[in-house]
Amino acid sequence: MEKGSKFLARIMPIDSEGDAQSLLASLKKLHPKARHFCTALRLGSAPTLERSNDDGEPSGSAGKPILGQLVKHDLTHVSVVVVRYFGGTKLGIPGLIEAYKTSTADAISHATIVKRSIYTTFSISMKYEAFPSFKNHVLNKGLPVIEEVFQDQAKMVIGLRKSSADQDLLVLLKEFSRLDFNSPKEYGDYLGLKIVPLGKEIII
Repeated sequence: MEKGSKFLARIMPIDSEGDAQSLLASLKKLHPKARHFCTALRLGSAPTLERSNDDGEPSGSAGKPILGQLVKHDLTHVSVVVVRYFGGTKLGIPGLIEAYKTSTADAISHATIVKRSIYTTFSISMKYEAFPSFKNHVLNKGLPVIEEVFQDQAKMVIGLRKSSADQDLLVLLKEFSRLDFNSPKEYGDYLGLKIVPLGKEIII
């Protein structure tokens, strides 16, 4: 509560901008008499997609301080909506910045923060006879198998931790083949695998 205005912050994990829009829509239904619904979201990593909206408040006085708290706490795949019931007294830009910043910080402090791993995807095609043992090897390493396709060759899409994907792919193939080589490309040339980095991020 600030000079009669009430600020209610809601924070939610998201996987897309559509999830953030759903949160906003649900809060608008829940609070039909509120004056402002100011928002911020962050998605992905390096680069991170960032969005903010002042929803009628003076430019930079609402969305920016909300987003600033997400950046400060290094949170991504999350959306925040701060609902404002206007109390009849204008707060001025400094007062608004402080109110939206404090509301967001309070919501973050009461939230459960979950650490998840960011994976990038690779498509690996191979002969059918190699597929079962390679799939078992991937699963035994704790890596996600995202897709399996069976056409002229067997293909699987796997995820590798984005921060060390190239090195992890090299280790994965070396351990499976028990051969020594310097790059996944050499492995593909030798055993007929086709390895294509897809670059799509997934969060697990």
